Amino acid sequence: MYNMKKQILFLLVFGCIYASTCEDVNACNYQDEGDCLYEIDECGTCGGNGAFSDGLCPDGSPVLFQFTQSTQQAPYFIVNVTLNGLPVEPTDWVGAFNGDICVGATQWNTSICNNDVCEVMVMGNDGTGYTDGYCNSGDIPTFKIFDASTNTYFDATPSEDFPWSNMGFNYMVTLQAGDGGTPGCTDEEACNYDPSATVNDGSCEYPEENYDC
Repeated sequence: MYNMKKQILFLLVFGCIYASTCEDVNACNYQDEGDCLYEIDECGTCGGNGAFSDGLCPDGSPVLFQFTQSTQQAPYFIVNVTLNGLPVEPTDWVGAFNGDICVGATQWNTSICNNDVCEVMVMGNDGTGYTDGYCNSGDIPTFKIFDASTNTYFDATPSEDFPWSNMGFNYMVTLQAGDGGTPGCTDEEACNYDPSATVNDGSCEYPEENYDC
């Protein structure tokens, strides 16, 4: 009995030292414990099982909005994101692309963004193999909106195109997809409030302090 206890204790203390480690540099889990794996699924997970039937990856992100973090980045702030003339839902996503390569994505929950304005951090090519095809200076990213309620991707149109530059600051008034709605001032407190407008285009005007419209 005593020898068996010693053996069990030895295995508990020293057994992990002999745990197998993947030593194949071509494996996606190189130097990780366990057998070597070589397949990266559509969600970017080494040895993963791919996206769920609803088109979302295990972390909740849309399968087409997968990207790798880069040391080269630039924020694209967007005031109003609309789909078919209505603000997107907090479960919807906005993705940025350089050609057909996703270079950034954000779930558009404005309640957790500063001043209700969210941003997409758009990744650049930092010279590593993981960021091949990412933005270089002067490239103009395009955008898509993912409608979580229908699992549908929409090409989106920004109010202005901004060339990418590392640490550049970009500020858009609108990003819209679908029928676009009716642009105008939607703030009832503004002097030029337009009751027929469904998309705020940034044109609202306000009286100076202590004055009426």
